[in-house]
Amino acid sequence: MKDLGFQMIIINDPITGGTKMPLEKPIEQQTVKALSWHLLYGNYRPKLGAEGWKEMTETVNAPDFRSMDPDEDCPMKPFNDAVIYIDRVLDKGDGGMIREITRASVDRWASMFKNLVKQLPGRPQKMLEIFCTEVHPYFLNDGGASAIVKSAPDHFVMRLDNDLLEDFKVGLIEGFCQIVGAKADVRKLGDEYHVTWEILEQAYQPSKWALFFNATRLPFLTATLTPVLLGTAIAWKDGYLRDAFHFWLFFLTLIGAACFHLGTNVINDYFDHATGADEANLTPTPFSGGSRVIQRGLMSPESVRNLAVVFFALGAVIGLYLTVVVGPAMLAFGLVGFLIGYLYSAPPLRLVNRGLGELAVAIGFGPTMVLGAYWVQTGRWSWEALLASLPLALLISAVLYINEFPDKPWDARAGKKTVITRLSTTAAIRGYAMQIGAAYLIIIAGVLFGVMPFATLLGLLALSMGWKAYRLLRQHHSHPYRLIPANANTVFAHFYTGLLLFAGYVAAGILNTLL
Repeated sequence: MKDLGFQMIIINDPITGGTKMPLEKPIEQQTVKALSWHLLYGNYRPKLGAEGWKEMTETVNAPDFRSMDPDEDCPMKPFNDAVIYIDRVLDKGDGGMIREITRASVDRWASMFKNLVKQLPGRPQKMLEIFCTEVHPYFLNDGGASAIVKSAPDHFVMRLDNDLLEDFKVGLIEGFCQIVGAKADVRKLGDEYHVTWEILEQAYQPSKWALFFNATRLPFLTATLTPVLLGTAIAWKDGYLRDAFHFWLFFLTLIGAACFHLGTNVINDYFDHATGADEANLTPTPFSGGSRVIQRGLMSPESVRNLAVVFFALGAVIGLYLTVVVGPAMLAFGLVGFLIGYLYSAPPLRLVNRGLGELAVAIGFGPTMVLGAYWVQTGRWSWEALLASLPLALLISAVLYINEFPDKPWDARAGKKTVITRLSTTAAIRGYAMQIGAAYLIIIAGVLFGVMPFATLLGLLALSMGWKAYRLLRQHHSHPYRLIPANANTVFAHFYTGLLLFAGYVAAGILNTLL
């Protein structure tokens, strides 16, 4: 197994077929995330009361976790002491309540990750695999905190090499089985935890919609919607749609572009699995680390690849139809879109591995889509549409760019040479600021030079989101979970800038009609 950035050595165990754990660190060097304290606080602050909670934190020397970000590390010993304290005050102090405390924390965790849990009802084996490979290592900031010895459809064997309380460990295993509708029986044999389970009758079927939602990363289709809307609005402003707005062609353009986009998302997961980039990533977030449907055993690699082929095929069929109806130029737009989407992560080019991912995505989701949507309605080239597409191109590049920060150490170890892995942290942050700044300067320049209508200055209203994301990036560039608001604000900056530019062109078109 590769070194994943932790001070550990893992070797094959010829007897169990699993892995040998590293020597356990002293408890003084072991940590839990502040999120563990947040979960404990949410469940037991009301039961202890304000004074009781205050007394507990003073007794165990608890960290000031309420002023900390959830993924900051805290010493493990005070957390263990807090769990023992709660067991003593609210129960008999014999450890009988510790598992309940743990399961309550797992339930609260599950409420934060509903979409994942909805995909796994009746599948404790997969939930325990995720617990061992992602959740437990994250909470303890230690890749050696847990290891899978054996994973089978009817039983599971793991090692938990850390100094959490024994009943707390068992409670974790029981809790992660419980949230997917299974009752676990946990036995400790030596340093291994042997788990069997009973699937409860009330366990509902996995949500196919949730699986599709995750596999395709559907919310990111905003990156397709805004450039298609913008290109169509520019055609409206230019007067081409006043007599006949070809709604059916607009709809097909949007669906075709969306198919290529979804195909790109899905095939990227397939090739990141093939190269081991997503497997190496221990800190996936909603914006980075892929959809995880392969890593979590929710879809086979072949199924993911086939889904991508379906999306690309649908996009190609729509593109060929538009070529017949509109003209041969549509074939060029479609071909550029397909090649950028496929070759972004596919061999032989693997554009993202060459540091060209951002440029490719900028071209595909900027000029290609905006000009393509414009051409569908007008059959003409437009320099104005090209200029108006550049802010969206830069902002979607910034979305991809900032999403690579959390993946930087994992991509580097997997040989995925993104732009971020090639730059120093200071240079990478500066590069993000340049992309955000250039996007809005182009809008201002376009208006000042009379190329874009005055109303498109509406797009500047979204600048505050980009600025907020930049400030968060400067603070939290090395902390994947603290960076999530910056990732989200970059997505919003792109989306709202596109919508505001669209509104500006619609307003300009209405004004032209009135005049």
